[in-house]
Amino acid sequence: MLEKVISGPVQKPESAPSCHEGGPNSYENGLSSYEDGPDNYEDGPGHYEHGRRLQVGVLTNPRSGGNKKGLGEIRSILAQWPDALHREEFTLEGMHEALVEFAGNGVELVVINGGDGTVHAVLTTIGNGEVFARPPLLALLCAGTTSMLPRDVGVPGSSAAALSRVLRWAKATDQNLTILPRHVLRVQRPSDQPALFGMFFGAGAICQGIKVFHSGVNPMGWRGELMPGLTLLRMLLAILCRDHSKVPPLLTRTSLDGQPPEEREDLFLLISTLDRLFLGIHPYWGRENGPLHYTAVGADSKRLLRVLPALARGRKNRFMTPANGYFSHNVHEVQLEMDGDFTLDGELYDAEQGPVTIGPAGPVMFLCPY
Repeated sequence: MLEKVISGPVQKPESAPSCHEGGPNSYENGLSSYEDGPDNYEDGPGHYEHGRRLQVGVLTNPRSGGNKKGLGEIRSILAQWPDALHREEFTLEGMHEALVEFAGNGVELVVINGGDGTVHAVLTTIGNGEVFARPPLLALLCAGTTSMLPRDVGVPGSSAAALSRVLRWAKATDQNLTILPRHVLRVQRPSDQPALFGMFFGAGAICQGIKVFHSGVNPMGWRGELMPGLTLLRMLLAILCRDHSKVPPLLTRTSLDGQPPEEREDLFLLISTLDRLFLGIHPYWGRENGPLHYTAVGADSKRLLRVLPALARGRKNRFMTPANGYFSHNVHEVQLEMDGDFTLDGELYDAEQGPVTIGPAGPVMFLCPY
């Protein structure tokens, strides 16, 4: 989880290239100007021509799960690349300051050496147009406890090995890596607070699972997909046993793409632009062309034990019907009224009073393997 306190010192090179024309705050619309798709703006994948060297900024969260054991190897690698800017920050304020520094020094590629919450913080800053005149290319390293986002749109392997690979690519933008355009979620709460940006929205049992996960059930500090998998198993047992004390039904009023809202009780719902969740789960079977995957399971769902394997693979079987409490669509917008919390990339938020609106933004450019 990210903390809101003053953070560490600036690590800055002695000289830096000039910032983008118009200054770091001239990009007023954040990610909204990308809505026409990657082929219709100058900053698509073709902007990064082969053979062109990119200015790199590396943002490290030292409190992310994968970084808690030390950053010696990361610092040693960066010492060999003096042109790359590096900031170590663990607070929202510190990360914002780091991104301001990167924008002012002409950074085109931001490497995020942190967990899903760190990626969420960076996407929100960029998405609200607070910093960059031109949204940067992003490279996500698997440095968090779960690292669900980097496992889908990031660079695999240890954070040190992935960082070396990214820095070598940035030197000449060769064909060892590729650029993947992917939409992200824009989440607008009913208050006048700035929008949130991320890639995985969840409510109901998903929030309960996150609370269990962060309640001290991981004393060994295990990383990767094992602990989320064990937490999922624990929540599934409670669901199958209809233990509403651990997994209370979520009363929702949901409108998809402007359709009349439907009111029902759900076990959980999720909205995502990720293709792969942890453990390779792909719980989508909608056939529409929308950029957002929406899936919900009703509190009174039938034949859940028979449905679970197919649901995890996104392969609809004859039991996965709305009549049995299973819903999955690809949509452009979701308006959701509910009581309680929702999560965005592992961070918990109060849904407040009134509809939460989830729509697409971007696409964002991610650096990935072929």
